[in-house]
Amino acid sequence: MPGQRDKRQSKRITSLKPTYILLKGQRLRVSDISNDGIGIVLGDDAPPFSIGERLAEIPIPLESGSVAVQGIVSHISLSAAGKTCGIQFLFSGNEYDAVMRFKNERMQTPSTEEKP
Repeated sequence: MPGQRDKRQSKRITSLKPTYILLKGQRLRVSDISNDGIGIVLGDDAPPFSIGERLAEIPIPLESGSVAVQGIVSHISLSAAGKTCGIQFLFSGNEYDAVMRFKNERMQTPSTEEKP
């Protein structure tokens, strides 16, 4: 659907340092993150996920430790990165602040070198 991406309420960050999280006992690569959710790449050997599935614990790795956030699988789609699973965060406390720290820690900073 052409307007599907326009419904997003917060900007998705795709320029990340290599980032992985542990879900369902497997290390999965993070493809993007926003204030409201996270996208993970599902390889051929990835555990199954289904739309509407609730995830009781999504460990968000921070430099100062790990914070668990709850989530729900909002979509599974094909992208340039492969099969991607979108997970919407379900905040119940101060996890939002931890997600903001995670975003800031994982964003790639643009090169400050100028080209002649």
